[in-house]
Amino acid sequence: MAKILILDDDLDLLSIVKSLLKKKGFDVWTFANWQKAWESIKNNKPNLVLLDVFLKGGDGIDVCRKIRSTASTRRMPIIMFSSYPNLAEIAIHEFGADEFISKPFELSEMVNKIRKVLSVKSLVN
Repeated sequence: MAKILILDDDLDLLSIVKSLLKKKGFDVWTFANWQKAWESIKNNKPNLVLLDVFLKGGDGIDVCRKIRSTASTRRMPIIMFSSYPNLAEIAIHEFGADEFISKPFELSEMVNKIRKVLSVKSLVN
């Protein structure tokens, strides 16, 4: 079972996505605080991080860069999401995300992208 960490400051979204992804067979951890999420990323090594671009009191872009610049997390798959779809290419090419999902999103789209990224990353590692 793939472990997925979700970081978003929207508590309602976290609750809904966690519930839906658990029904799809994923082990899901949710965080609204980027410092706590970062500690969990370092200590628990999830198989994939779903990361909102804009966070209260922090920036998902900085978290993405931190994941990519730390030796133990460098290869960790990251999917960023945002209500601003024009950030998609920037998130992937400049910030180092593996994929991007525009909000609002369909659960099937999210699950397909999660499975795709996990599949590709497992072939590379």
